Amino acid sequence: MKDEAFGIVPILRQEDGEKFLLIQHHAGHWGFPKGHADPGETAIAAARREFEEETGITAYELLGETSFAEEYSFIRHKINVRKTVTYFPAVVTSDVVTCQAKEIKDYAWLPYEAAVKKITFSPARQLLVQVYDHLKQSGTR
Repeated sequence: MKDEAFGIVPILRQEDGEKFLLIQHHAGHWGFPKGHADPGETAIAAARREFEEETGITAYELLGETSFAEEYSFIRHKINVRKTVTYFPAVVTSDVVTCQAKEIKDYAWLPYEAAVKKITFSPARQLLVQVYDHLKQSGTR
């Protein structure tokens, strides 16, 4: 079975460098805000809606239509699920987060190295490495 979700990699630019917003899901793992699209919703619209719902952040700007994807498998109800999550990097203008209590247990704004260490699953860590490399190569850092 295939599953698809969409999210945002939130980037806060500060004088001492970027910080990345990680969220802790109730299951305990750390990653980025994400969720499923509603019927008829585009990937970008779903990513935006989920990000705003989960974090309360509405002041941000996507870095164009650049996207990065993570893929992984898991078992749900004895069925093998192959999940793809497409993320869009976005620069936020405030570090104020209002967590959606039913979805988010905790959050943290972390510099790159600390964020890489805090992320629970390897596909999400690799995604952050790709986003960070893209920021350096595109000169948007």
